[in-house]
Amino acid sequence: MKKFILAVIIFFTYSYSQYITGDQISDITFTDSNVDSLNNIIYSSKSTKELISSGKVIVISFFNPG
Repeated sequence: MKKFILAVIIFFTYSYSQYITGDQISDITFTDSNVDSLNNIIYSSKSTKELISSGKVIVISFFNPG
């Protein structure tokens, strides 16, 4: 039953997605935060274009349960 529900979720996610593989998106800049070994918060600015050019895959998912 869990596999069936997962398959349905994946089907609807792909069938209603706005972008397909290879589509161009505008450059989005966001602030990332990490915690170092001394529990200091380190903020860094990242953009989608620099992440893609470094070979990383970006998955943007928004979930609003309410």
